[in-house]
Amino acid sequence: MVGRPRIRRPHRWTFPPARTLTLTNGLTLLVYDRPGQYVVSAALVLDLPLTGEPSGREGVASVVAATLDQGTAAHPGTGFADAVEACGAVIEASATHTHTVVHLDVPGARLAQAAPLFAEAVAAPQLLDDDIDRSRRLRLARLDQLMASASDRANLGLRHALLWPRHRAQRLAGGESDTVAAITGADARAFHARWYGPEGATLVVAGDFPDDGLEALIDAFEPWQNPAQRQGEHETLTGRPGVAHLLDRPGSVQADIRWGWFTVDRTDPRWFGLQLATHALGGAYLSRLNRVLREERGYTYGAGLVTSPLRDGGITSTYGSFRTEVVGAALELMPAELDVSERPLTEAEIVRARDYLIGVTPLRYATAAGLTDAVVALLGAGLGPDFIDVQTEQWRRVTPQTATEAARELVRPDAGTLVIVGDAGALAPQVRAAGWEPVILGTDSA
Repeated sequence: MVGRPRIRRPHRWTFPPARTLTLTNGLTLLVYDRPGQYVVSAALVLDLPLTGEPSGREGVASVVAATLDQGTAAHPGTGFADAVEACGAVIEASATHTHTVVHLDVPGARLAQAAPLFAEAVAAPQLLDDDIDRSRRLRLARLDQLMASASDRANLGLRHALLWPRHRAQRLAGGESDTVAAITGADARAFHARWYGPEGATLVVAGDFPDDGLEALIDAFEPWQNPAQRQGEHETLTGRPGVAHLLDRPGSVQADIRWGWFTVDRTDPRWFGLQLATHALGGAYLSRLNRVLREERGYTYGAGLVTSPLRDGGITSTYGSFRTEVVGAALELMPAELDVSERPLTEAEIVRARDYLIGVTPLRYATAAGLTDAVVALLGAGLGPDFIDVQTEQWRRVTPQTATEAARELVRPDAGTLVIVGDAGALAPQVRAAGWEPVILGTDSA
């Protein structure tokens, strides 16, 4: 008779090391050799905060990024797309509040062929008026879609309410309708000329590729120069006093709730305890919020609590879509589920949260793309790849007491900012009965 096999605890995992090279133009190159990962993931990270966007042209960074693959000096027009497709590659770019990233995914055997195209897109895009106009119109259409989504409206409304208008981070990275509509081809070309360059940039490449592929990347990027390149300044953020905003969507049969706090980023010692506390309170399926609001009461398909770190500070918020008639009851229940002063986090809750977060970490970085994305996110936050190992070690040191203290300080049931998107006529009495005095905003407000 064969007995049950004994399952040993997994070996302690560490983030793979990189080879670090510095090119003659100052560009940093991080190389992750990942045998068996035959689709190579490369990403150029530009230290380009959106504080560099001209006044009245917010969104130009995203429009430029979206247009990099629309033709280059060496491969004008659709010739660039044809050349990229011929080597089985994908090149795409995006702008965040803290950095711009240009991605290349390509079979390792074709990296040498794709490398010059990758460099062309970054260093010498055409950015023609017609292409900029098309990207601008696509962005405006995406904004219309976003504003039609109650969930997206709630997320944006919370960001607007938590951060001061003087902070660029208060608004969408891709800009908003009035500023995007004003962007011209000349604006895009001026932005590229001023901010794109090798100074402060990092090229991350991960996968299984031959030596000539790496050599081709170096040869492609080393000539890149921009003597006119400027360096942007990152923001120091502060949170606003708590408010309650009710964004009216007449006739809506459900409401999207966001209740949030301006909290901390990855550099704060409380970050690690806050992450485990957030998972226990609202990050897991049977977390306190979801268990009560979904499983016991049936008010929603799902409710949770999440912390989104910024480069400076962070936003911790509840989320959920609720039937209109139960919003008041949900608001009355939520504070008790988040009140760790009365119900401290338990050893079992912290062990479950720690085991989950540490357990899924290797899976997140098992592919070349996952590894590259992680490094990009950390570089954008002003951190290095070594933070991942630091974080897992700090998670191991979190206790129920330190997690409870972090949540008690940062996720306060007696404070925060509330944003609800739904039918104001039906919701306002419920919100007031739950102890909030909402400011009602029209359908065109964010």
